[in-house]
Amino acid sequence: MTKIAFKNPTGGTIYWATTGFDWGAFWSFFLLGGLPFFLRKMNIWGAFCLAFMFSNTVEIGFETINWALEPIDFEGYETLTDYALGFFLYFLTPLLLCFFTLSVSLYLGFKGGKLTARHYIEEGYTIHTKDKSLLAFAKNKWDFV
Repeated sequence: MTKIAFKNPTGGTIYWATTGFDWGAFWSFFLLGGLPFFLRKMNIWGAFCLAFMFSNTVEIGFETINWALEPIDFEGYETLTDYALGFFLYFLTPLLLCFFTLSVSLYLGFKGGKLTARHYIEEGYTIHTKDKSLLAFAKNKWDFV
């Protein structure tokens, strides 16, 4: 995995953006609560990841309370519609939530470096990498001009 250095014009701090799979962005959506994005000064993405993690935690908490108070019992369902609704609520909804989480995490993993590099360029950071072939590779991969 290769990294491109970006230099802060005011403070001189060096920040990095990856050209490969960005593991920090991948884990930040459902495990780290957006912390890697906050550390990169990408507060909108960090807040999005944190809000999703918080809402998911609250939803799981309500699900656990609901299951403790009212155990799953499909014997009370009279019609096929009632059974289908119960199946959707208890089994299909968590499966769809897992699929959504994995999809967004993979997107952030594959596009995290590009999002980070674009953010640094928009904030006025300068590219501080000396290797011209690595820089050309990164610009081609990230669709920079």
